[in-house]
Amino acid sequence: MTKHTFASFDRLLERAAANPSLGWEDIEDEFLRATEAFDSEYSAGARSSGWYQAKARYFNDLIVVLLANRAGKKIEVRQKRNSRLFQKLDVDICFPAKGEPAIAGEVKALGTPPHSRNKNKPRSGASDLHKRVREVAFTSMDLKAAYSPPRPIPSFQHWIDATNPGYFSFWAVRANDERDLEKVRSTLTSLVRYCNGVGAIVYKPVDARQPTNYSVVVLNELSIDTTLQEMAQRIA
Repeated sequence: MTKHTFASFDRLLERAAANPSLGWEDIEDEFLRATEAFDSEYSAGARSSGWYQAKARYFNDLIVVLLANRAGKKIEVRQKRNSRLFQKLDVDICFPAKGEPAIAGEVKALGTPPHSRNKNKPRSGASDLHKRVREVAFTSMDLKAAYSPPRPIPSFQHWIDATNPGYFSFWAVRANDERDLEKVRSTLTSLVRYCNGVGAIVYKPVDARQPTNYSVVVLNELSIDTTLQEMAQRIA
């Protein structure tokens, strides 16, 4: 935990940790309500940009709790692991703690509501998406190259699918409007070719006049629960 905390997210983390049978679908609405409260404070100018970045950490920690519950194993957070091109790379999710990882993953939170530091305009979910997607795709390939022995590759997709560590990414994205939503949907769906699984919660304002009142966009192809299950199976 950092000095930046938020009670609604803290309560959600505690509930998820205390109830191992819960999946993402069981807590998604509570996460959305906490996000609304979190974004409302930021949009009103009551919180700093540094505080707002804690949303990604909370989302990361919540994904780790759900995965640990499902796998029955301790999942490491924010570790450094071997890289082919660099000495080490930072990964948000990792198992096991030592030796060759079976799984690794990355968590991102994108998009902001209107706020004074951005001339009271929102920042779309797609604003930094391509940069973040490139980071995830590169990390997936670089980690696999670091831990896989040299051998002929029958196809790129086969190499991604079959090579350890299994690499997964999770996204919490505020889409500002329908155009933003379609960019986010198409980009994250394409990322599946470079990862072993991609899960996302994408939400958008119910009304432009209420920029922090959200509804979830159902994206079955980016199911968080399905992605967590695939990770748990690799751990097993």
